[in-house]
Amino acid sequence: MNKKYLAEDIAKRISIKKYEAYNFIDLFIEVALDNLGKGRKLVLSKFGTLIIKKKNKKRVINPINREPMIIPPAKIVKFIPSENLKKRFEGNG
Repeated sequence: MNKKYLAEDIAKRISIKKYEAYNFIDLFIEVALDNLGKGRKLVLSKFGTLIIKKKNKKRVINPINREPMIIPPAKIVKFIPSENLKKRFEGNG
């Protein structure tokens, strides 16, 4: 599912215009990114949690030339599914 289909589905389910659903999705993403950028976690009950996690630098071996190299530290977005989400798809994999 992409943004277009998500907006159409939301618009249909709550009887709003498609452009209003698009605007809602854009606003939701903007607010979520702003808050994640401030170090806050985003908890969506019955779905999951998004958090920013710091990864330390890591020493690895380049598989092509076998030389050691360092992967610099980084921040990543981690998704932790809720128990509800896990149960919903349990045994369907």
